[in-house]
Amino acid sequence: MAYTTVDGVRLWWEASGEGEPLLLIQGLGFSGAMWYRLLPALAARHRVIRYDARGIGRSDVPPGPYSIDRMAADAMAVLDAAGESTAHVFGCSLGGIVAQEVAITYLDRVRSLTLCCTHPAGTDAVWPDESVMAMLRNRATMPLEESVRASIDVGYASATPRDRIEEDIRLRLEIPTTTEGYTHQLMAGLGYPGTRPRLG
Repeated sequence: MAYTTVDGVRLWWEASGEGEPLLLIQGLGFSGAMWYRLLPALAARHRVIRYDARGIGRSDVPPGPYSIDRMAADAMAVLDAAGESTAHVFGCSLGGIVAQEVAITYLDRVRSLTLCCTHPAGTDAVWPDESVMAMLRNRATMPLEESVRASIDVGYASATPRDRIEEDIRLRLEIPTTTEGYTHQLMAGLGYPGTRPRLG
């Protein structure tokens, strides 16, 4: 576990395992701890680098606004701090949008790009339906545990074992996200013009 400082903002990061470097970029409001189930398998073959994005978990919560461009630069600062010039990049949800920006802006640093649960953002993107968007916006005003539990219906399949969900909730409460950090991340995603015109 370590910290790096980018423009006065401390970012928490950690590397596990040995092999080709793999940078993990997680979704809206999640800390780098969200990868805990995948980490043993990934670290068996890679040097896995995960971090808490600005505004989230163990990283600083600077005032907004945040931007996807800034968050992509933060990801590269973490890679620098880990002593890696290039890495495989895996982005999930909002982290997938950040990962796309990383691949476009820092192409020479990306060995491969893996995206899950994401889209190219922008006005022509297919966003979740309005009930999901309302839940995402409303979470910013809820107490922490209520906010975390509000996302269960859209964040988990109905067949997900309850004990797995409760373990995820426990971890998210243990490494909390502030209302400010969550809101700044959400607004960065909603305000991003998207990657579609620049995708190859």
